[in-house]
Amino acid sequence: MKTRSRGYGRHPKPRAAWTALIVAVVLCAVIVVGVLLPVLGLIGGVGATTFGTLRIPVGAITASIVISYLIGLGFLALTFLARFGALAWITAVAAIIATLVGSLWPLFATAFASVAQVQDVIPFVQELIGRITGS
Repeated sequence: MKTRSRGYGRHPKPRAAWTALIVAVVLCAVIVVGVLLPVLGLIGGVGATTFGTLRIPVGAITASIVISYLIGLGFLALTFLARFGALAWITAVAAIIATLVGSLWPLFATAFASVAQVQDVIPFVQELIGRITGS
């Protein structure tokens, strides 16, 4: 009875690993198109309707997107290299989460910046009311 050897002791990649990779790539692409682009459009629309009075943290938004997407690409690379289905699914989910966080963070960064800006306006309005009323 003859046994077949498959190379240098490497096991073929299981279907679960390939499935995890395909699902992660598709979902990451859907997140970029379905979440990031509308969020950036919303932020741009808010910036345009406020005529530049709202300070949008463009640098922080850009850095957060780049960093989180690089992390997501790293996890996708680990998913591609994984030889076990469970490990591939773990890294695939991590890639999806990193992409989702990177896509949603610009919304939160803009909200935090606008709240900080409003907190700067409140004392000015109170002082203005005090000047008008004479108190």
